[in-house]
Amino acid sequence: MTNFHPDRIAALRNVTDAFAGPIADEATTLVDGGLAVETWLRDRTVKMVSKTALLRRATRRLDGGDGGWTDRYPDIERISFVGVSSIPAPEVDFLHGLCTATTADIELHLRPGTAEYLTTRLPDLLSIEDPGQEVTL
Repeated sequence: MTNFHPDRIAALRNVTDAFAGPIADEATTLVDGGLAVETWLRDRTVKMVSKTALLRRATRRLDGGDGGWTDRYPDIERISFVGVSSIPAPEVDFLHGLCTATTADIELHLRPGTAEYLTTRLPDLLSIEDPGQEVTL
């Protein structure tokens, strides 16, 4: 949902702060707990602690503008995401990185039941600045 991105965490906190007192407190505890566990794991290893962390690192490398993607994959003409019924934040950020790192065509093949919704949401999802960044506590 947030990919641990600072802007998305702030937006989540804005939403949960609007809940009724006890619910807001519990939501804050859950968000803070998730952030604390992720930070604790990241601080203890140089390896990626999850698929989400791996995608964040890949996104940062894509978004870094060093030409790494085109150097490694110069002949790729098309990138396809197939059978998508939802696009979690890590994948959206990676997709954003691909859009900035390559001139290859990027195709999204959405499922009929969610295609209309995702099509309307995609511009907002891709508008996050500095995708792949991680919130720090």
